[in-house]
Amino acid sequence: MRICDLQTGKIRLSRAAKLLRDQWDQTCDHWDDANRRDFEQNHLQPLSPQITLMLAAVHRLAEVLQQAERECSDDFE
Repeated sequence: MRICDLQTGKIRLSRAAKLLRDQWDQTCDHWDDANRRDFEQNHLQPLSPQITLMLAAVHRLAEVLQQAERECSDDFE
């Protein structure tokens, strides 16, 4: 019995973060003023460590859930 699938969400978040970085890099080629730098510093730069921490937390949670699933299935076999 599968409890839940965190891997799909983790992959989607990782891909979305990469797409955001790629799109932002393209935007920087055409937008180079104080507003862009302010936006990048105040909104985009804080996202990277938050996303990294969240991906690590989801990975750990998936491990815990898999262990719980194994332990619960062992009880019923």
